[in-house]
Amino acid sequence: MKAVLKFLRYASDYKSLIIGNFIFNLFYIFFQLGTLLLIMPVLKFLFSKNQDVNNLKPQSNGVSALFSSIYQDFLIWFGEMAKGQPFKALLYLCVGLVVITIFKNISRFTAMNFMVMIRNRSIQKMRLDIYNKCLNLPISFFNNERKGDLMSKMSNDIKEIEFALMVSLEALYFQPLNIVIFLAALVFLSAQLTLYILLFLPITAIIIGLIGKSLRKKSQKNQELLGRVMSSFEETLGGIRIIKAFNATAFFANRYKAQDSEYTRNNVAVQRRYDLSSPVSETIGISVSAVLLWLGGSMVFRNELDPEFFLTYFAIFSQLIPPFKAFSNALYSAQKGMASLERIQELVTAPELVKDPINPKIPNFERSIAFENVGFSYNEDIPVLENIRLEIKKGETIAFVGPSGSGKTTITDLLSRFYDVTSGQITIDGVDIREFTQDELRKLIGIVNQESILFNDTVRNNIAFGRPDKTLDEVVDAAKAANAHEFIHVMERGYETEVGERGGKLSGGQKQRISIARALLRNPQILILDEATSALDSHSEKVVQEALEVLKMNRTSLVIAHRLSTVIHADKIVVLEKGKIVEMGTHLELLSNGGLYSSLIQLQELGS
Repeated sequence: MKAVLKFLRYASDYKSLIIGNFIFNLFYIFFQLGTLLLIMPVLKFLFSKNQDVNNLKPQSNGVSALFSSIYQDFLIWFGEMAKGQPFKALLYLCVGLVVITIFKNISRFTAMNFMVMIRNRSIQKMRLDIYNKCLNLPISFFNNERKGDLMSKMSNDIKEIEFALMVSLEALYFQPLNIVIFLAALVFLSAQLTLYILLFLPITAIIIGLIGKSLRKKSQKNQELLGRVMSSFEETLGGIRIIKAFNATAFFANRYKAQDSEYTRNNVAVQRRYDLSSPVSETIGISVSAVLLWLGGSMVFRNELDPEFFLTYFAIFSQLIPPFKAFSNALYSAQKGMASLERIQELVTAPELVKDPINPKIPNFERSIAFENVGFSYNEDIPVLENIRLEIKKGETIAFVGPSGSGKTTITDLLSRFYDVTSGQITIDGVDIREFTQDELRKLIGIVNQESILFNDTVRNNIAFGRPDKTLDEVVDAAKAANAHEFIHVMERGYETEVGERGGKLSGGQKQRISIARALLRNPQILILDEATSALDSHSEKVVQEALEVLKMNRTSLVIAHRLSTVIHADKIVVLEKGKIVEMGTHLELLSNGGLYSSLIQLQELGS
């Protein structure tokens, strides 16, 4: 039931739908009970040798006194209405059964429609929560998570909830209501017979609980294994060129087969436990029915019960078996769904380490950016940056160089608040950037990465990304400034051409120039260039470099570069090693120092 209670928070916004479902389910149950109770006077009339309807008197042996009194009053009223005519009495009862059945099924259909809306809107809310959470989580979260596992949570876990937990939501709420009302009716009819039934409930609960507990553990492991399989498949698709180039297809095939085999074995165990629910619940139900038949039949033979009463009682009891069966199956489904729900809850409740302030300030960049004793680490044991002290004046171009892993990209990530500093602070005009909202801070910043990230959309929409208000003329002007217009306007549909998945229809240089046009259109005050030309050929690099020079005009630029020839004209070059600033100055100053920068220059000259 915990799974249902956790899910109910997603359905809490749809109280009117829940109330509607409850009311019409209640109508359905009472109409269903009414159709069964109408059987009793029919059987009383058919079993009685006295064809005078007015003289039909029930026996009260084994029947509760209150029900016996009500039933006798009904027979008297019915006899007067039928005026003692047996065929008319039978006709009235048959018509009554049909009318009540129609109302019963209308009520059920209406209740199910309410439940369909509750389920689908709740699942939609869950999907939106997951998607929005992924948008708000820090970059560090995705560094520690497998993409395939996240995809599995969004697809397979959601489906598991929808088809296991959500499908059984009504069963876990409607079937108990059904059981309670029918049990109350059985107690009202005969407390003695009902007591025998209740003795079997603890045994049933224990058996269902043991199977359900085992199923939940297996289901949770099942979803984790499926996440690994999805991650392996996603990794294979992403690296298919390298896999083929290095003749690693056999290795990847064997690795995937091993992961998939483990998942399959576990999935078989889950399905076996799930399939066990139906025969177990049915066996218990038939066993109780057999005991009830023996006890009730014995009472009929001893003339302690009227046959029509016992048959009606047994008919009502038989309607308890499907709800009990559905309820037990729903419990097993809920255990499967609970495993998926817990995995989703891990994602939805993951801490958002980078948070906006309660009373934010509006950034106003007029003077400088300052790194004041900044330290950062992904965990407490391994520092990535230590005691970074740096001032960047407005309009300056600052280059960050150093060996791989020295912390160059981390510095720009901290400025963009993809992470928050572990110690010290970063300020803009003396105000800690943590006092700004992330959105307001990033309005100041434009980023061009080494890997051009484009979306499967048109050229125009990729350039105007995040700025849908921009006109086509403005987009074209940005493309011209980025040296991109010359290849865009000759494309099949010009600026409305689809670029493909991750810009797959474009060359590396073309993708990079569209990224630069996107940054130009944003018109940021602070520009971050993260090795923006390192992956390009010489011709593309020259064209892109020209576009970058246009982009850097009148902006404060932070340039990360491995090719030192691209940063020799920077106002200041910051040399990093093992997370610390070891040198700082202009190109000529650093060369004359004969330090790490000079060594890097000599290495690149020797290698060229």
